[in-house]
Amino acid sequence: MYRKALLGETNELALKYISSMEEDREIVGEVIECLIAHVKGLLHSELIPPDKGELILMELLELKKNPEPLFSIEAEDIHEAVEIYLKKKIGGDEGYLPLGKSRNDHVACALRLKTKKILKEQIKEVLSLRKVLIEKAKENLQTLMPSFTHLQPAQPSTFAHYLCSIVETLEMYTDMLFFALKVVDKSPLGAGAIGGTTVPLDREYIGKLLFSSVVENSIYATSSRDFLAVACSADVLLSISLSRVAEDLIIFSTPNFNYIQLPREHLATSSMMPQKKNPVTMEVARAWGGEALGHFVALMTILKGLPTGYNLDMQEANKHALKILQGTLETLRIFKNAFEGIKINPENMIRDSKVFPILATDIAEKIALATGKPYRDVYVEIASIIRDSESVEEFYSRISKKYGIDVSLEEGILKPVLGSPDPEQVKNFLWRAEKKLEEDSRKLKEI
Repeated sequence: MYRKALLGETNELALKYISSMEEDREIVGEVIECLIAHVKGLLHSELIPPDKGELILMELLELKKNPEPLFSIEAEDIHEAVEIYLKKKIGGDEGYLPLGKSRNDHVACALRLKTKKILKEQIKEVLSLRKVLIEKAKENLQTLMPSFTHLQPAQPSTFAHYLCSIVETLEMYTDMLFFALKVVDKSPLGAGAIGGTTVPLDREYIGKLLFSSVVENSIYATSSRDFLAVACSADVLLSISLSRVAEDLIIFSTPNFNYIQLPREHLATSSMMPQKKNPVTMEVARAWGGEALGHFVALMTILKGLPTGYNLDMQEANKHALKILQGTLETLRIFKNAFEGIKINPENMIRDSKVFPILATDIAEKIALATGKPYRDVYVEIASIIRDSESVEEFYSRISKKYGIDVSLEEGILKPVLGSPDPEQVKNFLWRAEKKLEEDSRKLKEI
C-alpha cells in the first residue's frame, strides 16, 4: 500500500523477508490504541471532519475487539495492514487517519505502551513475590542453616536470613523497574517520521491519553530505542539474579541437601527412572537468565551503530525486546508460585550446621577479642586445631579445653552487626521491608 505509488508492486520473497506481521501480533492491541489516541487528537484540534473521525474511531474500537482479520492481509507490518483493512471497510474516509502521523512515531508509541503495560505487571509480580518471601521469613526466624561460600558451609545463618537476602535484592530491582517505567512512560505521538509535522497536533493532549508525559524532541521520539534498552537491561539483570536463586533451590531440594521441597507442580518425573523428582521449573528459570542475556546481546548489537533516524533494523530488535519483557514476567510468576508452596525441612538444615565446623570464625573472633591477640595469629591456631581434629565434636572439645570457650549454633547467629542473621536484626529488616513494600505498592497504584 505505502510503496505502490513510488516503487510499484513488490514480490512475495521480498515482502516475506521484510514483513513483521507475525511479530506484530504481540503489539497489535497497542498499535490500535495509539491510532485511537491519534484520531482523538485530530478531532480535539478540529483537523478532520467530526463525522469522519467518529467513523474511524468506531471501526478501530471494533477492530481492537478482534484484530485477527489483520493477519490475513499481505502487508509490510501491522500499521500498513490496519490502513488496508480500514480502506476496505470505509473506503476513502480512511484517508483521514494518516494525517500528521508516521509509522515511525506510531511504532515507537506501540512499543512504549506495550513495554509500559508489561513493566507494570512485572512490578506487581515482584511486589507479590516480596510479600511471599517476607511472610516465609517471619515463619523461619529461628530455622538454623549454614550459609555458604564456594558452596562450602561457611557460617551459621537462618532460612529467614537467606530469604531476606532475596527480598533486599528484589527491592533494588523494584527501584530499577520503576526507573525503567518512568523512562518508557512518554508519548512519541505527533513526532512524525523524524522532523515533526505541519499538522498542528496537540501532542500533550494526545500523549496524556496513553502516557504521563511526552518525548519532546521529534528525532529522539522516533529514532531512539533507549527506552527498550533500559527496560530490558533491568529485566536481564533481574533474570540473571533470579537464575541464581533457582540454582539455590535446585541444590537445596536435592536428596543430598533436602533443605526444601518444591511444590509438586514444579517437579517432573523421568521417562525411565520412576524415583526421579526433577525441579524442572527452576531449571527453566535458571536457563532463562542465559536466554534473556542472549536476547539482550542481539537487541543491543542490532541497535549499536545505527545512524540517527528510523531504520528497519529496529523492527528486528523488537522481537528480542518483547521476548525479554514477557519471559521475565513469566519467570517472576513462577518464583512467586514456587515460594508460596515451598516446604522447609529444618532438621536437615540443622544437621549440616552441626556436621561442619561453621562456628570456627565465631570462636576465632571471640578469642582475639578476649586475649587481644592479632586475629591472624588466632586464625592460624584455630585452623591447626581443625586440621588435627578427627571430627567436628573433637574440634569443639579441644577448643573448650584449650580456651574455655563453648559456642552454640543458637549463639552463633546472635551477631550484633546490622544485617546479620540475629533474629532481632532480621525482624527489624522485615519491619522495614514491609514498609518499603507498602510504599512501592502505593507508588504503583498512582501510575
